[in-house]
Amino acid sequence: MRATIPSRKFDLVEPVGIGTGLVEASSSLWKRAAERASVSFGDLVRCAFDQEAPIDYPHEVTGQLALYRRFLGVDGPTAVANVYLAPLRRLVASDRIEACTLLPFAGLLCEKRLLRRYRVWCPLCLASMPSGPGAYEPLLWRLRDVTACPVHNVALVTVCHACKVPQQEIIGYLVRVGCCNRCGVWLGTEDAAPGFRRADQSDVNVSRAIMDLLAWTAEFKHHAHDGYSTWRKLLAVEGLRDFLVSRLGMSFRAFAECGNRLGLPRLGVLAAVASASHQPLQRVILGQLAPWKESGKSSSKKNAVRQRLRRDWTLIERDFDKLANGRKFVNLRNACNKLDISMGSARIHFPTTVARIVERGSALKSKRGAERLAAGLTRVRKSFRKLIAAGEYPSLPKIAKIARVNFRNHSEEFRVVINEEWLRAEGSQNLKRRRRASS
Repeated sequence: MRATIPSRKFDLVEPVGIGTGLVEASSSLWKRAAERASVSFGDLVRCAFDQEAPIDYPHEVTGQLALYRRFLGVDGPTAVANVYLAPLRRLVASDRIEACTLLPFAGLLCEKRLLRRYRVWCPLCLASMPSGPGAYEPLLWRLRDVTACPVHNVALVTVCHACKVPQQEIIGYLVRVGCCNRCGVWLGTEDAAPGFRRADQSDVNVSRAIMDLLAWTAEFKHHAHDGYSTWRKLLAVEGLRDFLVSRLGMSFRAFAECGNRLGLPRLGVLAAVASASHQPLQRVILGQLAPWKESGKSSSKKNAVRQRLRRDWTLIERDFDKLANGRKFVNLRNACNKLDISMGSARIHFPTTVARIVERGSALKSKRGAERLAAGLTRVRKSFRKLIAAGEYPSLPKIAKIARVNFRNHSEEFRVVINEEWLRAEGSQNLKRRRRASS
């Protein structure tokens, strides 16, 4: 029998946890709707879209496969989530279904490496849910930067305790909420207790900051905000650069790369900043982060970080001169990479040294070019005389093949050498060109 979308009110599913940090993911709503209608997940998706994919896809890709490929972004902040929310509205008894996705943060979060491709779960959280219609999968578990459960302080699990299958797909034809995709066992049992691992406190703090952020999905307003301008605001906040350099190890090149993107850096980086500054993550994402000073650190380390940020150009100039006058030649790009400065800054602060490096590079390049040309001319002479000694006609293709040279480069120099060799060969051996004699 063909699956039908439930239409009666008591067949509708209601999202769990809207307005809390453990809000249900929209992918979990799809799975629970399939269980409520007593059909498979694949049948429900095909029926919802009338057996047609909502996107254009190549002919060799089936409509079902196209649906599954794009379904991975159903919980994200892109337009793909909007595509899958349209048929889901008929299955859900709520008008705030966007709160089950990251659509309220569209344009602010970096979409790359934001969501997971495979399932993770906390067995203790599943154990607190009744197996069946009351179980659900939080949106928090779909985020790649969440590696620990902020409720139970344990690391999230990726392997089934019964069949030991890792990397379970988010979706599948017979996938069920809270159950293994392969053996179908309930994942929230006491048998999974030996596999628990205590999570690091830093990972727990990041997960808690992100969980607090998801509580704002139903009320978050992202209008008139974008990731590029927000990142510029954050870089101007006192204390942020020191934290990113000292604690997270971000280089100055990473700052420039993040500033050129449309979205903010990874969500885990922003969550670490929020936990260190004791400020809400939603304020960090909007660029409303207030200046703060890190506690538990010596003032000497703070001064060292600030001194590095100000850049001592006198010390850098001394190191730059050593590289420029060294026995081993270093070009301008390599010298700037070793000192962690840009080529524009080097031209502004050390114009004389930069000009010396460029002049030295040009002279070295001319010298190496002259040496290569002399070696090529020598090989051409030897190849010509070798062919004459063997009684073969020294044509240009034969000479080029034996000498391993290209006559298009430095054609005048090669022509002079070949003419000299022809005069020498004809004068000493009375040799006539076979091509001219045959004609």
